Amino acid sequence: MLKEDLRQNLVLMVFAGLMYEVLTPATMVFVIGGIVAVSFGIKTSKLVRNLLALGVFASYWISYGKIIDPEVGLNFLTSIIVLKILEKESDRDRYMIFFGLLLLISAGSLFEKTLTYVLFFGVSFMVLIRDFYSFLGQKWRLKDLGKAVIWVLPLTFFMFFSVPRLLNPIPLQGGQSGPGEIGYTPDVNISQIESLEGNNSPAFQVLVNRPLNQEALYWRGNTLISNDGWNWNLASIERGEPKRLQEFDLHPGELKQTFRLYKRSDYFFALDTPMALSFGKDIFELPQMKTMTQRRYQWIPRYEVISRAERPFETLEHMDQYLGLPLPKKTKNWILENFKGSDVRELGRNIQRYFYDKGFSYSLSPGKSSSFEEFMQTKKVGLCSHYASAVAIIMRANGIPTRLVSGFMGGTYNQFADFYLVTQNDAHVWVEAFENNRWQRLDPTEWIAPDRVRLGGDIFMQSVRNGVYQKDRFIRMPRIFTDMKQWFGQWDFLFYTWLEQVDYYTQDAWLSRYKFKRQWLFSIIPIMLVVFMGLYTWYLYYLKGKEKDSDFQILWREFYQKMNKRGLNLSVTSLEESENLIKESKLKDKEKVLSIWPQLIQETFGNTQGPSMELRKRIRDL
Repeated sequence: MLKEDLRQNLVLMVFAGLMYEVLTPATMVFVIGGIVAVSFGIKTSKLVRNLLALGVFASYWISYGKIIDPEVGLNFLTSIIVLKILEKESDRDRYMIFFGLLLLISAGSLFEKTLTYVLFFGVSFMVLIRDFYSFLGQKWRLKDLGKAVIWVLPLTFFMFFSVPRLLNPIPLQGGQSGPGEIGYTPDVNISQIESLEGNNSPAFQVLVNRPLNQEALYWRGNTLISNDGWNWNLASIERGEPKRLQEFDLHPGELKQTFRLYKRSDYFFALDTPMALSFGKDIFELPQMKTMTQRRYQWIPRYEVISRAERPFETLEHMDQYLGLPLPKKTKNWILENFKGSDVRELGRNIQRYFYDKGFSYSLSPGKSSSFEEFMQTKKVGLCSHYASAVAIIMRANGIPTRLVSGFMGGTYNQFADFYLVTQNDAHVWVEAFENNRWQRLDPTEWIAPDRVRLGGDIFMQSVRNGVYQKDRFIRMPRIFTDMKQWFGQWDFLFYTWLEQVDYYTQDAWLSRYKFKRQWLFSIIPIMLVVFMGLYTWYLYYLKGKEKDSDFQILWREFYQKMNKRGLNLSVTSLEESENLIKESKLKDKEKVLSIWPQLIQETFGNTQGPSMELRKRIRDL
């Protein structure tokens, strides 16, 4: 019984490790505590268990502010299973734990989409079903597993291609970073930032038609033009008006990117400078570098973008909105006294020199800066958003139209599958200034922390300690570990890229080719249910036509086989002779066999309905 508990605990522990980004710290502590208590035989009273459960459930409300949410549901289910493991007392509890773990692992596949989880999914199912067979007193045979695979694989293959795809699937995750973590936000609300921690959860994967330098990896998401003198909000998002195209052509010098978003986003991300966007059957031209939002209640997780390095000429309309600066006159005068320049380049150099002379630095723990004046004159420590906002404000005070861009900067290149993995650590904010009828990108973070741009956000974060970047590290991860991680990562990318390509549009193309109407697909599922019910009925009828051994006959045969392996042939002797043979034998486990013998005799001839589970388990363990 202890081995079964350990296997279930191991399955739960591995599950929690794979789902650590979804499970809250309270859930993780509850899982670890429950496993330790069961492993060491620590008993807990009903009152203690209920108090722990109430405390963990209350933490979900505090963390999420709601209880109707897929992530909250997964945390609830995990905690309920731990609670049931702690109070396991009856056969009913064992059934609930078994089916609860199966449900939990199945639910986890909605959140974790990696080949590692697919492998865990398959292995854990086999482990749990094996334990369930043992619990029922039945023998686990590979032949039974083979039969199940013969039925399941063709059915799974058929269902995968025949079940109707949804046009607008609803994602299970909101895509927002947790409190105090680095992550993409479309607005730039600096006043609320006090400190941030690293967040290496993936944002998207993108396949580019050729490798790029790290300094070129600016993935724009949203442009902002409205500010309150320090923060930049979504009051006036600069939305582009796309024009439909007939073809999606790639010209020399242009970059084609194929995106796969991990979480829901209201924006399309694209490498500077996006010119055309394609998803499904729709192709759009993007005439200007403005925000391209995804439609309401529609999420496009896969799309393609064509970008070019050269920025197009543009006529700037409503210039006043790019110069809006709600600051006191005193602050504006201070800016003009300290920062002067006839153009963007000269003014940028003067701002950079000021930051250097005054000792400004980059930190993930800058403390709150409630205003531009406070940051420039007292704080002198900030993130990318602090410096981008400060530079944009100084530019506007000098009459240069500016806007902020929120997106990502950086990415880890996978040399095996030629794609970039962009994580939440790569979230970034930079400035664009308008001059000579073109927008020019300025990244003030590069002036303060050049390694942030040179290395990218994720690698840069690996060298941050206590919120401060430390260039020199005593221990560095060997290159072989990085290569192995990328090698495994390529299979995740290739598998799920293929899997997600079998979407609504792909299925629609297949149906059109064979002149098959989509509505016909909805009749396939009930037809299949009728067919399989008929096959199962035939199978049961077929079994009834065969003479079937009783449970006691099967158990006695198994007992005799166990004895034959020990050199005792009891099948040709009487019960009395068999008992004497066991007593006179030199079996190492003779006492164990003799303790089972009377129970086997009593239950067989005691007019019981069938052998008990305890007896079955004892004979299986011989």
